Amino acid sequence: MVARRTTQHLAVMILDLDGTILSVNSFRIWSWYILRGRFPNLGGWRCLCISFTALCALLSRRLRLSSHNRLKWKLQRLWQTATKGDGGQNERRLINQLAAFVRPELSGVLHAISCGKVDAVMATAAAGDYAHGFGQSLGFVHVLATPAERGASDHENIGARKLESVLDFMHQRGWHDRPRLLFTDHRDDLPLVQACETVIWFGSSTELAQMTRRAPRTRILAGSPVILDSATRPAFTGVTAGYDR
Repeated sequence: MVARRTTQHLAVMILDLDGTILSVNSFRIWSWYILRGRFPNLGGWRCLCISFTALCALLSRRLRLSSHNRLKWKLQRLWQTATKGDGGQNERRLINQLAAFVRPELSGVLHAISCGKVDAVMATAAAGDYAHGFGQSLGFVHVLATPAERGASDHENIGARKLESVLDFMHQRGWHDRPRLLFTDHRDDLPLVQACETVIWFGSSTELAQMTRRAPRTRILAGSPVILDSATRPAFTGVTAGYDR
């Protein structure tokens, strides 16, 4: 039987990518992919140029001569140059690398999302150049990421900007009055944490204590290593309840 949704009181799931869905930071894997310069669609000289330019950008950031946001923008430009006309080959290779780091304890949650049993959005600061494709490979219909097409001074999808993008998206979908269940690991998501009823936390215990103090109205639960233990199961059940199987 096709699921019949009565969504008025059902929570919308909001999942961060780096350190949450993935046990690692995808930026490091992506930047290393570019730095190595092994693009099958390019000749050796062009690969060397891409690699050298990426190295200069990374060194500039290392020496604190540029911001992380500007570094990401430079790498986005390089990625787009290197992958132009490759038919998505490099994106697929990168997605396969990232897939190895998906948290196994989130398999049930991701399965529910991919089957359409819950309404969910992946909201991340990662570059949309690969975040959209990776999110779709996991079954997400909706992905909010740092835009692939943006200016050097345009902000990443992080902090208050991430909260704004999530709230705008939910309003467009007609979900603005529904409860929010957030999965995250980082204090940069504090604005979003404060706007959610429940948070499944994948960060450190020290930061968990800090977030609890700074978001006293939000129920924050440790989400690792087992996502559906006796403490977190009620929060997840609140999301899935109301769906007729």
